[in-house]
Amino acid sequence: MSAKICVLASGSKGNCTYISDGVTRLMIDAGLSCRRTEQALSTVGVGLAEIDAILLTHEHIDHTYGLVAIERKFGTTVLANRPTAYSVDIKLTTNVSRFCKDNFDTGFKFGTIYVTPFRTMHDAVCPVGYTLMVDGHRISYVTDLGEVTESVRQNVLGSELVILESNHDLEMLATGSYPPDLQARIRGKNGHLSNEQCATFAEELVKSGTKTFVLAHLSEENNTPSLALKTIQERLAKDNLDEGVRWIVASQNVPTEVIEL
Repeated sequence: MSAKICVLASGSKGNCTYISDGVTRLMIDAGLSCRRTEQALSTVGVGLAEIDAILLTHEHIDHTYGLVAIERKFGTTVLANRPTAYSVDIKLTTNVSRFCKDNFDTGFKFGTIYVTPFRTMHDAVCPVGYTLMVDGHRISYVTDLGEVTESVRQNVLGSELVILESNHDLEMLATGSYPPDLQARIRGKNGHLSNEQCATFAEELVKSGTKTFVLAHLSEENNTPSLALKTIQERLAKDNLDEGVRWIVASQNVPTEVIEL
């Protein structure tokens, strides 16, 4: 067995990530249509019917858009904390809350993968990131957060691979087309991580042993893949921390390569 990870899509138009150890197959979020999810999964040789569960980070539509169709067509288990599950059920007329686990907030084993949710700062009812133990590999998923809190640090530091938000460039955001109130939301503590914030946390992560990064949830309006990479790599190079680190940038429209650990 080995851990396989593929970010199927990442951005404001839809988010979905595949993680498996070859036995248990999970998706984090279901922000694509059912058809697009099936198409994206085909790149890793998996069908939606083979997905054992979907882990939700929060209720925003770019993370839940495909849930109704997937649930109706495949009856897939959907896991979320109770506030998120109830919010999704109200918004989408689903029944996600029936899958709620009493030990969700302290961690649980699903199939052969151990799942540890942790709270993030975002403008949702109870947003979370995830750290998963997959065939002995520690993998973390953390996007849609306005700041890196101590809870995030405690749960993500030491992970071998981290899918980490690098949403916007501060100058592009300030000089772009977004109105002031939307800019303030994005920059705020319950908004999204900037390239600079991502770089600061990446330094900590590399020092803790992280070897592979997937930069995720890049804004199509206020960022570019090259700018996100440059900001982070230049920060790490100053302290000679860039050697041996692998960088992948997730896209809104094309799945990443399949990462094997």
